[in-house]
This record gives sequence, C-alpha cells and structure tokens, in this order.
Amino acid sequence: MPNRIFLACLTVVMLAPLARGEEKGAKMSTIPKRSEVEEKYRWKLEDLYPTLEEFEKDFAKVEADMATFAKCQGKLGRSAKDLRGCLDQLFDMSKRFARLATYSERLHDQDGKDVKGQELHDRIEKLGTRFSAAAAFVEPEILAIPAAKAKVLQKQKALADVGHYLDNILRRRPHVLSKAEEELMARAGDLAAVPENIYETLSTVNLPFPEIDVDGQKTRINQAMFTRHRAHPDAAVRKRVFEALFGTYRSFRETMAGLLSGTVSRDHFVAKSRRYASDLEAALDRTNVPTSIYHNMIKNVRANRELLWRYLKLKQKLLKAQKLLYSDLYASVIPAVEMKIPYEDAQKTILEAVKPLGPEIVDILSAAFAQRWIDVYPTEGKRSGAYMSGSAYDVHPYLLLNYVDSYDAMSTTAHELGHAVHSYLSNKNQKFHDADYPIFVAEVASTANENLLRLHLVAKESDRAKKMFLLGQYLESWRTTVFRQCLFAQFELLIHDAAQKGTPLTADFLESSYLGLLREYYGAEQGVVEIDPLFSVEWAYIPHFFYNFYMFQYTTSFIASVAIAERIFAGDAKAREGFLSMLKAGGSLYPVDLLKLAGVDLTQDEAYRTAFASLERAIGELEKLSGELK
Repeated sequence: MPNRIFLACLTVVMLAPLARGEEKGAKMSTIPKRSEVEEKYRWKLEDLYPTLEEFEKDFAKVEADMATFAKCQGKLGRSAKDLRGCLDQLFDMSKRFARLATYSERLHDQDGKDVKGQELHDRIEKLGTRFSAAAAFVEPEILAIPAAKAKVLQKQKALADVGHYLDNILRRRPHVLSKAEEELMARAGDLAAVPENIYETLSTVNLPFPEIDVDGQKTRINQAMFTRHRAHPDAAVRKRVFEALFGTYRSFRETMAGLLSGTVSRDHFVAKSRRYASDLEAALDRTNVPTSIYHNMIKNVRANRELLWRYLKLKQKLLKAQKLLYSDLYASVIPAVEMKIPYEDAQKTILEAVKPLGPEIVDILSAAFAQRWIDVYPTEGKRSGAYMSGSAYDVHPYLLLNYVDSYDAMSTTAHELGHAVHSYLSNKNQKFHDADYPIFVAEVASTANENLLRLHLVAKESDRAKKMFLLGQYLESWRTTVFRQCLFAQFELLIHDAAQKGTPLTADFLESSYLGLLREYYGAEQGVVEIDPLFSVEWAYIPHFFYNFYMFQYTTSFIASVAIAERIFAGDAKAREGFLSMLKAGGSLYPVDLLKLAGVDLTQDEAYRTAFASLERAIGELEKLSGELK
C-alpha cells in the first residue's frame, strides 16, 4: 500500500524497550562530546550521502518526481501497463525519500543540538507531508477498479511481481465505503484521536503525582520514577511506590474510564461502519492476522499459569518474604551481580552466540561491527535509548546504541542486531515494495537473538550467582512479556466485547474486570500473590489500551522467537533454514505465512509447547541453583 510504504520511509526504526534507554542514561557519570569518541564507534553516514550536495540532488529529484507523478491520477485503472508505470514511479520516489529521511534522522539523532541536522530534519518532515498528499490518490483509485477488471489486471505479466502488494490493497474491498462515506470517515479522524490525546496529556502532564521518601530523598512518583523504583530492594519502599502511583490514578478513575470508553466506542464505530464482525477482526485485518491467533494465545498462556505460579513461589522464597505482594513482582530475586562487559567483549560474545544461525549471519554482524553501521556510545546531544533503522533500501541498516559496559547493554545490542539482520536480508532479497516486513513479525528476529545469547551464556557460565542472574532475567521476561501482556490482551478483548453488547464501561466495571484477571493470572486464590484491590486501577496506567489490540504481538513474538531459538540452538538445521527463509521473505507474504516459513504456526499449539518447555527448564535450573529443587 502506498501509505504503508510512505510511513515505512518515515518511521521504520525498531526500538529497544524504553526502560533500557533510561537505565543506560542513568549509569553514565560523564557524557563525552561526539568529537571525543573514536571514529570506529560512530556510524558512517557517508554511506548514505558522501556530501550534502548529493543529498540536495536527491531532494530536488523527489520534488520534481512528485510533480510528474501527479499525471498518474486517473490512469491507474486504464491498463496493466499504466498501473505498473505509475507504481514504479511511486516505488522509486518512496525509496529515494526513505534514503533522504534516513540521513536526516540519523544526523538529527546523533546530535539534537546540531543546526544542520535540525534544518534537514525539518525539511524532510515538510517534504514528507507533501509526499503523502501527492500519493493519497493511489489506494482509492486502485480500490475503485471494478472487481472483475482488477482480477484481469492482476493476471497480466506487467503486474506479476506486484501481486502481493495489490492483493494487500484489494483484499480490503469489502470494507471500503462509498466515496462520500470515506470522506466522512476521514473527517472524523481528528475526533477519533481526542480520547487518546487527552489521556496522554492528563497522565504525563496534569496528574498530581505525590512525593514520597525514597532513600532519604523526596521523590515524585510519576511514571518514570515508578519504573525506576518499583524494583527497590526494600519491600516497604516498593509498597509505598505502588500506592503512590496507583492512588493517583484511582483519584481520576472516572475520568480515565470515560476516556477509555470513548476509545473503545471509536474502535467499534470503525469496525461496524466497515462491516467487520467484531472490533478484534477490524483491528487485526490491518495486517491480515486471523482472530484465531489472538484467541489461541490467550488459551495457551492461561493453560500454563501454573508455571508462572511456580516461578513466583520460588521468587517469594528467594526474597525471604512471608508473602508475595503485587508490589514485590519487580524485585530482583538475585542480589546485584557485577557483569561489566566492554563493547569489544560484547561483540565477540554476540558473534559466538549467533554461530548456530550459520556463517551468513555471522558475516553480516561482523560487517555491522567493522563497517560502522552502529553509533555506539552516549555523547552530548545524542538521542537516548536504542533502535535500528532499515529504511534505506540500497544501503545497510543503521543502529543507535548508548552502550555502558553491562549485560543489559550487550543484550540490547544483540536485540537491535537481530532487527538489522532481518532488514538487511529482506532488502537484499526482496524488491522495495515487498521488503517492508509487517509489525507482527518485526520482534521475532530481535528476540531470537536475545534468546540465543541467553542460551549461549547460561550454557557456558560456571559462576553460580551469574548463572542465577541470567536465568532470573529470562524468567522476568516471561512474566512481563508473556503473562502480563497476555493479561492485558484478554482485558482489552473483554472490554471491547462488553461494549459491543451494550455494557457501559464504568470505572467500577473496568476495575472489577481487571482485578478478576489479576487474581486469575497471579494465583491469588492459590495463595501465590496477594493483590491489594487498589491495584485494580492499573488499567488506567497502561497507554497501550488506546492502541486498538496492539499488545498481543509482544506475546506472540516472544513465543515464536523462543520456539525458533530453542530449536536452532539444539542444532536443528531445518529450523535454521526456515528462520532464514522468513527473514529473507521480508513483506512478500502475510504474517501467518511468514512465520510458517520459520516452522511456527501460532494458530496451533506446538510453538507454545516448545516455548513453555523452555520456561519450565529455566525454572528448574533456578530452583536447583537456589537449593529449592523439589
């Protein structure tokens, strides 16, 4: 889809979790100037444009091509030759724009204070707005082609290699409205965003978060400070931190409920207007993911809650707690372990860890390290966190890190390199219009890299404390990425289904529903976790509930990546080749079919069995190391 291609040019950066970026920044005592960092640790933007003059030439060409492209309007349905000629123009413009945007964004992110970077970034944003307007007619005009004629056109030789691209537009024909109705839906877009915008402003700017004493200092417990202190080693402090944050949200529960109800109403309005059977079907149809995957995920995760309870009971013993409270869940089961890992050592370890993927992947990562794809260290004015950008189709991916010699930094590097391998192989093996892989599979390669790193380190680690630390990190990923995100996904489905049936989404209904799920997932009735009813307002803290069925993909990606990594680490050559086939396929297939190339079918249970077996082994290892083996 043109809009998909255009947005990819602007935004295809695969971000590491925000908490990682915050932690890295917190550990830095001094931040050097960019000029003080050796060149080999700075990404090489000359691979995009050797000079600013070359950038300006491409900029001018895109502007000129946009004017020429306007002549395509009204011609897309005339013949296969006309359609293909116009699509080639669109793809070429999109590819050039992606390269321009990649250059300006990397320049801006490496030093936000750089005047030239600011100028180019601003110009690209304005060019992007004009580009979007210039290409806006393409999808509606393709959809306006009568169905019978569209079928004939798709069979023409001239359109043979854009079949998937066209199908991804035409498959949505039953849900496209009349021209007047589509214009009305478009005009309602600004109104539809109001609840989310108000929620964001209220929760980040206007909520009166209280100050509490943390280690002798008055600390305002907003979202950032909650994330920082929820794992505090003192249980009493953790409890006060939880009560401070959720007590604030509870004071605004009715307002938050009204905003969430408005968002659910928006989703239902769109689904019903576009003739979908449910809000879930409408949301998942964006990437052509069947609703059975969503339901199968909830079924399998719920069926394995006893593994979570087993881990949490072990956590209670390791914390030496009389009972495990909800506010204790983020506390580390292992005392702080010093794992100082310089960047050069991390490179060697990562290359060793990915050897089971074969020499092709090792060579790609070696090139990433040697050929300056990566901006490694924090510097003055540099963007925080970590990400990968693979938008520059004819050039290699770019990775931004803020490396600080820690295990977490090494794991983040492996994660972003997984994204880079995916983008590199996709761009190398697919034409531009099929290279952009869907978000549903975007986290699989990155998380598979993390899992291969974890398996490698645990297998070779002889130090008991460090091995327990590594296992603890893995088990926490399961708790937060699988069980917690699945709980969120089930709550989101519950409230949408309730609203479809006419149930008012009051604060009381939302809290009772959420508290019920907390108790079910965390084994309150089984005596695993004691949950204060105050925390039933946690739904108001989660911004993702405004994103329309987005969170389930965290869980499915994690399950798929664990299943893939476990088989590859065990030496399964078929699993390795299937995984590489998925990476090379890019966006040339729909998400379910892409995962099937890697031997994962999330409509079935096998991947879940493989992944949960890995979880059970990790719990058993930690039990054994801690002396708690049954």
